[in-house]
Amino acid sequence: MNPVISIIIPAYNRCNFIGETLDSVINQSYSKWECLVIDDSSTDNTKELLDYYCLKDRRIKFFSRPGHLPKGSNSCRNYGIELSKGEYLQFLDSDDLLEKNKLKAQVETSVGNDLLITGKWGGFLNSSNLRSRFKYTYGLYRDFNSPINMLQSMGFYNEFFPMHVYLIPKKLIEKAGKWNENIVINQDGEFLSRIILKASKVLFSNDSIAYYRYGSGQNLSDISNIEKARELIKSWEIIEENIKSEGYNKTAYVANAKFLLQLKFKVIFPKLLKEKSQFFYGAKDYSKWYNRIFIK
Repeated sequence: MNPVISIIIPAYNRCNFIGETLDSVINQSYSKWECLVIDDSSTDNTKELLDYYCLKDRRIKFFSRPGHLPKGSNSCRNYGIELSKGEYLQFLDSDDLLEKNKLKAQVETSVGNDLLITGKWGGFLNSSNLRSRFKYTYGLYRDFNSPINMLQSMGFYNEFFPMHVYLIPKKLIEKAGKWNENIVINQDGEFLSRIILKASKVLFSNDSIAYYRYGSGQNLSDISNIEKARELIKSWEIIEENIKSEGYNKTAYVANAKFLLQLKFKVIFPKLLKEKSQFFYGAKDYSKWYNRIFIK
C-alpha cells in the first residue's frame, strides 16, 4: 500500500527559510505526496519564492488563507486539512526539515486508520550541521501499545516530539478534531494530546528522522510576558481536560508540566501561582517523586 501523504506548511514571512524546507520535501525518497503551503498574509517575498517552487515541482501548491478565516498558524493548518487529498498528513513548519527517507520509513513501518507513527529527531541551528543537537537516545524511541503510556513516558522522562516527527492518518484527525484556533501558545501540545489519545497504537520508525530548527525568530512558545504565561496555563488546562475526557484522571504528563511551570513562574511571575492555585494543586506532590528519581 502506497498512500498519498499531504504535507501541510503554514507560512508567514519565511522566505529566508522555507526554501530549505521545501527542498527537504522535494528530496523525499517517497514520491506519493502533495505539499500545501498556506500563507498567512506574508509581507516579504514568500509568495514570489513559492511561485518558483510551484513551477519546480507540481506537487507543491500555494494558497493564501481566506480573509474570513482567523489569522494564525492553526487556522492555516486547518485550512490545509480541508484542502488535503492524502490519507496521511504530515504537518511541517516553514523552517524545519525532513530527512530524505522520513516519509518512506514511516509508511513502511505500517499503515492504518488509527495507527500513529513516530520517529527520531534532533535540533539544529544551521543546516550545515543537522546533527548538532540530535537525540541519539530517547525514552520515547519505542512502540506504545497503549497511547496513554506514551503521555506518561513524556512526563516521566520530560520528553516530547516536535509535531513533524509524527505521520498522522487523516481518519485519526477526524476522530480527534482539528487544531484549536483559540490557543495562542502550546498549540501543538494540545492538538497532539488529542491525536495520541485517539490512536489505537503508536509505532516507532527507527529510520525516520525530522529536524527542528532553533533560533529562527518565530518561537511562539517563548513566555515573554504574563499574558503569554496565562495562555500557556490555559493550554495545559485544556490538555488536562482532554485526558480526563478519555477516563484518565491523573497523568505524569500533566503533573510534570505543572511542576516545571511552577518552578519557572515562581521566579518570573510569582503572582500567577496564587491566581492559578487550583491548576497548580498537586505539583508539590509530583516534585517529591521528581526529586527522588532525577536529582541524585
